[in-house]
Amino acid sequence: MKIKKCEFKNFASYGNRVQVIDFEEDKSNLFLVLGGNGAGKSTLAKVITYLCYGKVEGSTLKDLPNRVNGALWGKIWLESKGNSLEIERGINPGIFNVKINGSDYDVAGKANLQDFLETEIYEIPYNVFKNVIILSINDFKSFITMSPYDKKRIIDKIFGFSIINEMAEAVKEKRRSIIEEIRTYEDELRSLNESIGSVYDKIEQIELLTAEKDASKIKKLKEDLIALNENRKKLNNFTEVTKSKLETLDKESRDKASDHSTLKNKISNVKQDLKLFENKTCPTCTAPLTSDFHLDIKKEKESTLITLTGQYEVIKTEYEDSVNKLQDLRIKGRQIHVKAGQLEVSMDNIKHKLIELADKDESNSSSDLKQLVNEFNFRKTEKTTDKLKSEGEDYYLTILENLMGEDGIKNLAVRSILPSFNNHILLMGREMGIPFGIRFNEKFYCALHHLGEEISPKTLSTGEKKKVDFVIIMALMKMIKVRFPSLNILFLDEIFSSIDSDGVYHIINILHNTIQDIGLNTFVINHTVLPSEYFDKKLEITKDSGFSEFTIESIG
Repeated sequence: MKIKKCEFKNFASYGNRVQVIDFEEDKSNLFLVLGGNGAGKSTLAKVITYLCYGKVEGSTLKDLPNRVNGALWGKIWLESKGNSLEIERGINPGIFNVKINGSDYDVAGKANLQDFLETEIYEIPYNVFKNVIILSINDFKSFITMSPYDKKRIIDKIFGFSIINEMAEAVKEKRRSIIEEIRTYEDELRSLNESIGSVYDKIEQIELLTAEKDASKIKKLKEDLIALNENRKKLNNFTEVTKSKLETLDKESRDKASDHSTLKNKISNVKQDLKLFENKTCPTCTAPLTSDFHLDIKKEKESTLITLTGQYEVIKTEYEDSVNKLQDLRIKGRQIHVKAGQLEVSMDNIKHKLIELADKDESNSSSDLKQLVNEFNFRKTEKTTDKLKSEGEDYYLTILENLMGEDGIKNLAVRSILPSFNNHILLMGREMGIPFGIRFNEKFYCALHHLGEEISPKTLSTGEKKKVDFVIIMALMKMIKVRFPSLNILFLDEIFSSIDSDGVYHIINILHNTIQDIGLNTFVINHTVLPSEYFDKKLEITKDSGFSEFTIESIG
């Protein structure tokens, strides 16, 4: 996915003047992003992410418009999968327009338009894009000391293994369902075998009995038995319905509990903010809290508190109601269980009475019981067939689960990319002047070697870890470009912290070589002064009347 150009205004600290970045004009350049704290350096990456995907990690849409002007507008031009796209978005008023290959896309189904873009048009899904174009060594932590789980999560997102994980999880869930079915079939078969054995015993007893029995009483008991069996079926159906309702109510109760806790925390935060106004001066700007600006903030917080309190009372009532309903339904479930037990006892009593009353000469009774055996055997055959079918499905699901596991397809994929990945690290490590070797295995365990001996990452200084992390990030970017060749922008935030002057020089050289090799417009955001002559372009952000603006100029 290639970003060609973007325009925007009223985004966060940026005002009503339209800001433009032309990536077609600036190809494979290294940008130095300058500006004071809060000027809007990191906002540039958020702008691109929002214009492409309609969302930004860690921010809600209501937080994106400029606080003073209260509006937001932007347009981005890009290419993806052979299509030229023009996307326009706005907040206050809401705008979402898309042109594909110069033609307006039919937005009749506007609610599904973003899903259409991400699934059909874009090459890079959002969860990968946000982790690829915005890299911060501080957020990246130290890759060599990162937990295996965190490493795996990053690699899965970058190289698209997440889809395999999702498929593996779906297979696991299906296996769990199949195994539960097999257990159910086994229980049913066990019950049928017991029933068949019991009926055979009854037949034997009938044939052995010599005394006359009360035929009418036998008939009455059979009718009672049939009636009880029908009641058992109804009770079983009611049990399944109750179980389903329990699951639904349980989920609803958990959701209400989560909403209850969230609103409670929000109310607490607003109350804490309002406590600040009990002081005479603002703890931040030292201005009197009686000013219109601070009074407006106080009113806004009070209004927010009233709104949240109202929402809290509603969700509290809903939560308590769902808890009560859940408790009532659980009581009803226990009552059903007791009734079921009583019903089984009654049926057993009738069966014993039938045995006592049965007569071997009562051919009808004996015949009925033999027919019942035949019915049980037929049901047994059906359940056995279903069980064998499920066992066969479980066999193939087990094979599929193993293929999608860590030692299956993913392991083969990782092994195929590791040689190139380690080679990139080796070459850039040498260029950085790192005096030890860095190598990853298929589990992405990082081994550091110096003079033939393995060394612990814990022995590295902060600066050495930063250098190693930078080399790894650049190696990952080279691999990312193999997967997404059209990707043309990269934001690097705070990559020079704790790096000495020689390290800065080596990093700049590697950046120049890398971006020229793989074709990236790279924006370097740093909060300390860097030699501007190291860079191709300078993007300087200033503030005028409280609003951010930037200019781009060539260096050298």
